[in-house]
Amino acid sequence: MQGRAGTGDGGGERLADVARGRRSPWWELLATAGAVACADQLSKAAVLAVLEFGQSLPVLPPLLRLTLWRNTGIAFGLLSGASGAVGVAAALAAAWLVFWHRRQWHTSRMARWGTGLIVGGAVGNLLDRARYGYVVDFLELPHWPIFNLADVCIVAGGVLLATSGFWDRRR
Repeated sequence: MQGRAGTGDGGGERLADVARGRRSPWWELLATAGAVACADQLSKAAVLAVLEFGQSLPVLPPLLRLTLWRNTGIAFGLLSGASGAVGVAAALAAAWLVFWHRRQWHTSRMARWGTGLIVGGAVGNLLDRARYGYVVDFLELPHWPIFNLADVCIVAGGVLLATSGFWDRRR
């Protein structure tokens, strides 16, 4: 009996790709998530080393300031004080996202990167919640709540996933 390689089911093709030295789509997703989580944690460590909470430093006045802030809630300070519940909800949302988009990873690099950005951002913020009991935010734009690199990656990942889903439906 012959193997299933080339049948179009993806399983045999993935094994053949590994045999040829090509990496699984999981590696690309995990590398993206890992890079985001590391960059997020390094950026927060750098700001924590320079600023005190509540202190602000102009970077590109009047557009961008670094302002060290504690966020015990979710985006825009909603649900402040519910850090434990928010952490559990974020972990469940990231797991659901990985499960929901698992079939797109083999055909869409955009879906892998989008999922990786979201998972990496969620991990970065979850590490803060586990370590400090709050998320460290530091990027301040005029008329916008203070946020961090993980938040930027989560939003960018959402845009990539939405775009990927739109393009997949058009095909």
